[in-house]
Amino acid sequence: MRKFLLLSIIVLTFTHVEKIYSKNPQIDTCLVGTWSGSEKDEQWEGVQKNWVQYRYPNGKLITKFTTTQFGIVNVSTETGKWWTKNSKFYERRDGAKKPDVYTYEIADKNHIIFRSVKLPKKFKDKNYQFVDTRVEGDKTTEL
Repeated sequence: MRKFLLLSIIVLTFTHVEKIYSKNPQIDTCLVGTWSGSEKDEQWEGVQKNWVQYRYPNGKLITKFTTTQFGIVNVSTETGKWWTKNSKFYERRDGAKKPDVYTYEIADKNHIIFRSVKLPKKFKDKNYQFVDTRVEGDKTTEL
């Protein structure tokens, strides 16, 4: 009876650990680092947006935006989490219910092309895409 009980506990433990592990997000290490990008008139007409995004190996995400509209400059910072799954990139800002979802293509070690799959906000361009460029002097491995 003890052997059966011990065996049952071991099986249940491994089953539980496997379920937790399978739900954990994946991190594509090619995306870790400090990245910059920009776009104009793609999300909203008349808006220029520049950003620097810090993607940490633990899934932490910090994005610093500079937005210009009608000559007025606004600077803001968002934090959140990022992960990859099934060749898609997910980023969920703190306070957001759902993540933004993109496919991504690694053009080379310094450029990544992102194409929107599912965005919570309706952008002007339904086929929104952008390129992130690696920033020199990366500090994302220093948490």
